[in-house]
Parts: sequence; structure tokens; C-alpha cells
Amino acid sequence: MIAVSNEQRVMNIPIPLLRAVYRCAYTLLRAYWFIVQPQVRGALALLIHADQLLLVRNTYGRRGWTLPGGMMKRSEEPEIAMRREVHEEVGITVDGLQLIGVFNGRQAQRRDTIYIFAAQIPHPAIQIDPGEILEARWFPLADLPPVSTYTRRALALWRSK
Repeated sequence: MIAVSNEQRVMNIPIPLLRAVYRCAYTLLRAYWFIVQPQVRGALALLIHADQLLLVRNTYGRRGWTLPGGMMKRSEEPEIAMRREVHEEVGITVDGLQLIGVFNGRQAQRRDTIYIFAAQIPHPAIQIDPGEILEARWFPLADLPPVSTYTRRALALWRSK
């Protein structure tokens, strides 16, 4: 069962249409990134509850498992962006976020600067944005599924601390 956020209820947009909009927007962004090759800032969160890590699969782009997070707005601070993204994607209000590092990468012709945060989550309840998030699950840290490149880098950074 997919929990639907209040924003989706208010908008009353059918989930398949919302997902199509996300996929279309992502395709347009990839074309823009290919032409412009912009410098982009983003933030990812390692959300941990009882030795389990929350991973998500987006409705657009590659459908592999990744960390909650996303691109930062133009003048947005990394921690504020991370709190916004986590709340939008999985409905969690995060307390005690800790910046564990920053790395640079290159994906889809973008030049990325990625801020990595970690937080202990007291309750495992999630409420996904079904337009953007296909699935969200808690996985044992000792038995994670195959994850994205940036997720692997974030985990390595976290484990080195």
C-alpha cells in the first residue's frame, strides 16, 4: 500500500500522470545537462533506524536503489535542502542531521557536488511521494541490495568516519 501525502491529495492528480510528468521532466533535464554540462549541488541522506538503512527507488531515471535526497535550490543551504528533500520524498522530519562529508562526481553530463548527511531515525514510518518515489524500504546495513554509484560513495564515506 502506498501512503499518499497531503500535497497529492490536495492536487488530486492521478499517480500515473504525476509519474509521467516526473519522467518527462527528467528527460528534459538530461537534454539540458548534455548541452550545458552545469555544476549542480545535491544532498543525500543516510537515514538509519535500528541498524537498517532507508533506500528509495525513483519513478524516473535509473530505477535502482539510492539514498533519499536530491538537487539543492540555487541559494539553499545543504542541510536545509536535505531536510526538504527527505520530507518531500519519504515524509520524515529529520532531527540531528550530521554532515559527514562532501564529494564531487560526474553523472549525466552534470558536474556534481554532493553533500552527505546521516541521521538516526527513531521511528521507521515513512510516507512516500508516489509521484517521485516508486518504492522505499528499510534494509539491514549488513545486507544491502545493489545500490547506485553515489550511494556506494556515500556509504564508503560514512563507514570511514
